[in-house]
Amino acid sequence: MTTYKSAFISCDFHFDAQGKHYGAAHLTYSDDANGMRVFLIPIVTIKNGSGPTILLTAGNHGNEDEGQLILRRLIHELEPDDVQGRIIFLPALNYPAVRAFTRTSPLDNENLNRKFPGDGTTGPTSAIARFVVDVLLPLADAGIDFHSGGNLANYAITSFLCTCTDSALYRKSFELADAFQAPHLYVADGSIWSSGFDPAAHAQNIPFMSNELGGGDIDREAIRIGYRGARNVLGHLNLIAAPESTNTLKSSVYLDAVNGAGGVLAPFEGLFEAQFDVGDKVESGQTAGILYSLDEVDRPPKELQFTDSGIVCVKSTTARVVQGSHICMTAKAVTRGEVMALADI
Repeated sequence: MTTYKSAFISCDFHFDAQGKHYGAAHLTYSDDANGMRVFLIPIVTIKNGSGPTILLTAGNHGNEDEGQLILRRLIHELEPDDVQGRIIFLPALNYPAVRAFTRTSPLDNENLNRKFPGDGTTGPTSAIARFVVDVLLPLADAGIDFHSGGNLANYAITSFLCTCTDSALYRKSFELADAFQAPHLYVADGSIWSSGFDPAAHAQNIPFMSNELGGGDIDREAIRIGYRGARNVLGHLNLIAAPESTNTLKSSVYLDAVNGAGGVLAPFEGLFEAQFDVGDKVESGQTAGILYSLDEVDRPPKELQFTDSGIVCVKSTTARVVQGSHICMTAKAVTRGEVMALADI
């Protein structure tokens, strides 16, 4: 039995028990809207015999439903006899945000994916991060955190990988992301995202990947690819029988956002008429779209251009933009060898 207690979170859960088990971590918080309320962060384990442990999480951002759906499906489909090893599921990691359907927690307005490694005393979101670092990651041999663009952005369906200073660990993380077999594999600079979940896992020498599965609305194709990708990784680790190979699978498009990140920022508030879609290949100087001022109707519309060549990875789901907001983001398409070479930087 694992017993954990901080100023905000308590948990008693038998992570080593054979079979399928349901439980929760208890997040206690009191403010004007919540009088000593207990938020139950659901935990499910499936364990059979010996083998590796994988940590699967979703709901890091509460308004991203795709991963939550995929993990719930896996929880109800997989039985202990299907597994050799252990799977730990947290399908609603930031449960207060999941309940509120918000990116950040309604309790303290904090972004969980920017609070790692966290602490147990500062606030509820930081306490969740610390619970992950102190309890969940030490149990894991690998991990996947499921994301999407929520209700504000639409992402290319992609595996998401952070670089790290340990080249062997980076290669193992790359193998997870490659096994996921998303249409795109996106590599970001882990040093920039040092307060994120991925670098927190790397700090404990755990191969780790995230993903971005669409956004804006529930895309059936994103769900299909994300579900298949999860099973691909479980098969890659020999936790379940490997899925049957199919000739219809295409190699991922590898995207280097370490050396080739770009995007278009809104210079003023307005309505943007995009002339591109997610996944498009674009060139520097190409017209991205036309921006119309929201308040100054007599202001001439402004043509915005791409400043970098690459693949459009994410775009805003609405025409409404504010000054300084990302209208879209791009990354440079590279070879598999070039992505692997990032391990040596």
